[in-house]
Amino acid sequence: MGHEQRTFHNPPPATPADVLAALDRDDVAGALDAMVGTALYPGGDWQQPQELHLRLLRHEDPEVSALAATCLGHLARVHRRLDEARVVAALRAARSIPHLSGTAEDALDDIALFLHPRRTRWRARLTRAFRRSHRT
Repeated sequence: MGHEQRTFHNPPPATPADVLAALDRDDVAGALDAMVGTALYPGGDWQQPQELHLRLLRHEDPEVSALAATCLGHLARVHRRLDEARVVAALRAARSIPHLSGTAEDALDDIALFLHPRRTRWRARLTRAFRRSHRT
């Protein structure tokens, strides 16, 4: 069994149209790069990328649907806003799909952390206090 060396790179900014064009060409690798490019760069519209990634959560390719969940978390981090009720409901539903459960949970954590930082800090403090009080 060999080891494949991968190099990390941030893809350039992209639009939802870039993602759809790559998918239309069956260029999954290009679509994945463009998906990240729609989510990582501030400025501009967060709603169109959000709608794209919500739709791609249901894509037939597991890499595309899993990255869509991750990108929803990126949008929360970069833009500090989402249509939270819709996104959270979609990600909670996605947790029941085996290949999406982990990435959907991570995206939900990102949304909680970046849209509700105070609540997240208090939850962490309470968890630590609870664990300390229940050590044997």
